[in-house]
Amino acid sequence: MKQTLPHMLQKSIYGIIFALFAIPILILIFNMQAGPGLYSNVFILTREISILLLTLLFLYWMIRIEKQPLSSIGLHNRHWGKSVLLAIIGLFACFVVGGLVLFIFNKAGVEFGQGKEAERFSAISPAVIFLMVLRAGLVEEVFYRGYLMERLEKISGKWIVYFLFPLIFFALWHYRQGLPGIIISFSLGTVLAFMYWKKRDLKANFMTHFLADFIPNLLLPLFSNG
Repeated sequence: MKQTLPHMLQKSIYGIIFALFAIPILILIFNMQAGPGLYSNVFILTREISILLLTLLFLYWMIRIEKQPLSSIGLHNRHWGKSVLLAIIGLFACFVVGGLVLFIFNKAGVEFGQGKEAERFSAISPAVIFLMVLRAGLVEEVFYRGYLMERLEKISGKWIVYFLFPLIFFALWHYRQGLPGIIISFSLGTVLAFMYWKKRDLKANFMTHFLADFIPNLLLPLFSNG
C-alpha cells in the first residue's frame, strides 16, 4: 500500500500551492484589468488591500484548518531586541549584495528600474507606495520565507527543496521588472532566506525586507527631491 503523508502535511500541500501561486495570480488579474496606461492610486490601493485580506484569510486557514500556530512560520513575540539587531545586520547585507549586483549591472550596461512597469507607477502617491512596500515586506515573508521554507523542510528535509525552490519562485514572480529584476530579487531573496533559515524569526525578516524596499524607493527619493 502506498504510504501517505501525515494528515497535517497533506493539508500543508494546499497551503504550499496557495503560497506559491495565489498572490501572483491575484496581481496578474488586477494588472490585466488595468490596461496599458498609468496606474492610479485607487487601483493600487484596491490591489494592495486585496492582497493583505487574502493573506489574512490564509493565516486564518493555517490556524483553524491546518491547526498550526503563527510560531510554526517563525512569527512570535519573543526577543524583540535580538530581532531588531538581526534586521539591521540583514539590511546591511542586503545593501552590500544589492550594491554589488547594481555595480555589475552598471559595468555591463544593464538598466534596472527604468522600464515600462516602473513608468506606470509615476502617478502613484508616496503614501500608496508606502503601503505597497509595507505589504511586500509582510506578505512575501509570510509566504516565501515563513510558510514555504518551514513546510517544505518538514515534507522533504532537503535543502535544495525548502531553501532554493521558494527562492526561485520568489525571484520569477518579479518578472514584470525584467531579467535584471529577477536577478536582484534572487540575490536579495537569498539574504532573506538565509536570515530565516538561521534564526527562524519572521519579524526580523519583515523589518529587513520593508527597510530594504523603503529606503531606496521612498526615503532616498524624498531627500533627493528635497
